[in-house]
Amino acid sequence: MGDPKLNDKTLGYTIMAATILIMAGYFVWSFAPWLGASFAWLTPYTEWAYRLPILGVAYFMLLIILWIGYTMATTPPPIPLESPLDLEQEDETGKEGTEKKDES
Repeated sequence: MGDPKLNDKTLGYTIMAATILIMAGYFVWSFAPWLGASFAWLTPYTEWAYRLPILGVAYFMLLIILWIGYTMATTPPPIPLESPLDLEQEDETGKEGTEKKDES
């Protein structure tokens, strides 16, 4: 027999099948009032088909903002440098090096 673990293809097809089933269920849930008597029992809950995704997106964005705030609040400040970086001196050295190459 084969390996009991799911290989990549099997896992991919399983995810695809589950997604298609969830999409079909969500479609039926969203449009139950217009799909006839067989789905009439879903009609009172159709409003939640629109509320839950909006709530989910809003909470997801708020959780990201919460995480950013937590990270900013708990991260220690950077250690100050003992002496400032001397970038101007490095720039001048670099310019002199290219000028010498151009002269030769």
